[in-house]
Amino acid sequence: MIVLVMWYNHGMTIKLSDAFKLSWNNIREHKKRSLIIILTISLLFGVIMGFNFITSGIEETTIKASAGQTGGDVYIKARYGSWARNDDFDFISTPDEIAQISLEPVLDEEDDKKIRERAEEYGGEVVGYYWYYQLDYPYQVIDKSVVDVFIDNSLWNKVPEDKVPAIMPEGWKPPQNMENLEERLGNTLYRVGSIPSTEIGEPTLAGFNPLNIILAQLPSATNDDFWLVDDGSGKVEQYIQGQLEKYLSEDGGWYNAAPVQKTAVVKFNDPYKAAEFASPDEEKFGVKLYTDFKYHSQDLFGTTLGVVNSFNTQKVLLIAVEVLLLIVATIIAVMTFAHLIDQDASTVALYRAMGASTGNIYLIYLLYLIELCLLAIVATIMIAFIFIALLALTSTGALAERLQEFYSLDYLPEITLFMFNGAFWFILFVIMMVAPLSLLFTMRRFSAKHIAKKLKED
Repeated sequence: MIVLVMWYNHGMTIKLSDAFKLSWNNIREHKKRSLIIILTISLLFGVIMGFNFITSGIEETTIKASAGQTGGDVYIKARYGSWARNDDFDFISTPDEIAQISLEPVLDEEDDKKIRERAEEYGGEVVGYYWYYQLDYPYQVIDKSVVDVFIDNSLWNKVPEDKVPAIMPEGWKPPQNMENLEERLGNTLYRVGSIPSTEIGEPTLAGFNPLNIILAQLPSATNDDFWLVDDGSGKVEQYIQGQLEKYLSEDGGWYNAAPVQKTAVVKFNDPYKAAEFASPDEEKFGVKLYTDFKYHSQDLFGTTLGVVNSFNTQKVLLIAVEVLLLIVATIIAVMTFAHLIDQDASTVALYRAMGASTGNIYLIYLLYLIELCLLAIVATIMIAFIFIALLALTSTGALAERLQEFYSLDYLPEITLFMFNGAFWFILFVIMMVAPLSLLFTMRRFSAKHIAKKLKED
């Protein structure tokens, strides 16, 4: 009460330094209730802060692992704007009608120019094009310049004249219940290479592991289709025409006569530049905003962009969880703080008796809550790093082996379980918001009427 006496002697005008001393005195006198508030906040936010750091670390780890499947390069199919709806075109259903349509793929020069300009801006290169013909099964076609790295030259040099070179898994078979496709294809395809695939499912760890919350969201890519390789000789178009004739001769066969659109394939040797190319510049709290983004990008091979999109979604969920935790922490802090004010009724009455204004009392207790939140931040950071350290000790080796297996890598990927991100500051802001919100919801307890009631009860 020495501070209170000094304040009284100074003419009833409280100094900020005196308010700090009085608020700190509340922490010393109410250790148990203060500790409840600190522990509540730090336990709630410590784990979520740790998850934020870990999520950023695993994002970097899995981006590198995914790109490692294709030698560190990332292949993206990209387009600008939107295409005309195929519903606006007629359908053909007999082989005689094939002569009325063009099977030559078309390219929108203006849109392609925009893709090339953006690719150059981010260090990428348009290495060719991809397109497909939709029969009862998509006949995908890719420029040879795109898949050179996946082609076995010894096989390419032996392609028979009556067969079409294709990229596909060894021993590829059409999907079950597609006997017509199997009969139509026959042995017309000649495998010249394959595209790396992931395992089916997700790269989760055995047993219960907190990292599985993140890993279970990662995409897979089995690449179990065939891709016709176009070397510009016209062989692929002739092959498609023959396949289409066979298909339209079958019962129920039909084909949409819309022009076949080419899609640019952009190659990056830096996976992070690929992610930047595919992501809008506008973002909030580290989350990309796609509200007015006209570039449409998708992994052609691998899962690098899928990984980026997965983590963008997880960041949105983490923000939602943080807001929910703010509500929970505030409720608990308000309940605890309300009891503390009731316990402090005689002190509040003394403040008023010595001439303290309501604003002075609010200031003292707001500083008290701010100090609690600052102590909670220190505890939160400690809990976050303890959480990260425990996972690093127990899961780093297992995660490296699992990612190597999942992405079919010939090396153990380097694991990063911690990376600082902008969400750290958002969490600190959320924690500090507990102070003004708690005061806001307990203001009525400082009223003279309520204080008098509590003094009477005591």
